[in-house]
Amino acid sequence: MEGREPSTRPSRTTPASPRVNPALVKRPRFQTLARFWEGQDVLARWTDGLLYLGIIKKVDSAQETCLVRFEDNSQFSVLWKDIFPPAVPGKEQLCCVCNSQACTPDNKLVHCGKCKHAYHQECHVPSVPCDTDSAGSSWMCRQCVFAVATKRGGALKKGPFARSMLQMKLSLPYQLKSLEWDPLHLTNKQQCYCYCGGPGEWNMKMLQCCRCLQWFHEACTQCLSKPLLYGDRFYVYECSVCTRGPENAWRLPLGW
Repeated sequence: MEGREPSTRPSRTTPASPRVNPALVKRPRFQTLARFWEGQDVLARWTDGLLYLGIIKKVDSAQETCLVRFEDNSQFSVLWKDIFPPAVPGKEQLCCVCNSQACTPDNKLVHCGKCKHAYHQECHVPSVPCDTDSAGSSWMCRQCVFAVATKRGGALKKGPFARSMLQMKLSLPYQLKSLEWDPLHLTNKQQCYCYCGGPGEWNMKMLQCCRCLQWFHEACTQCLSKPLLYGDRFYVYECSVCTRGPENAWRLPLGW
């Protein structure tokens, strides 16, 4: 998580909070079970792929959004799918995805060592290995790995968090084929992009995979040697899901 800078504030001229029909958004089950309340401290994912601290000012159940006030006192409507509340005391034995405590020998509850949220091994994406410590002292969930590893200019490339992120990026937390795109394949109705599944704006430091055509945030990629420029599409990019490993990015030859 990083501090908000002027170029990413909602006051910019580009749309910061696209209007989305909630009926068109196919959310994971845990999003419909999530509960938010006014005054709750949360992390909200912005269109740059980064997480920012905020306080919920209003909950709109009909639209499945929350009005969030950020640290710079800006307020914007954020979809439930992009809001991450802290673990609630007393619910440590409930999976934060399916909201159940039922377990089987092959599908136990594991706890993230950072946020303390509980996950069934099969509810987490990717699934948690069977030899993971059930106490979760060393294991970190997908959201926490991305919160630590993502940054402006490109995600971490070395170290344990970078390696964990690469493993997480081999699978997406949503069904890519279920997204409904515009004719130019620039935006989708679900506002679901990248490895993080967050909102995005294709011309605001994002790369499009040449194979699956999904858009990915600069902050979530690990292959860039230099930060992207706004609207810079002069790259050939392959995501980790398509390569089944590290990403690839080639700079197209430029000339006058």
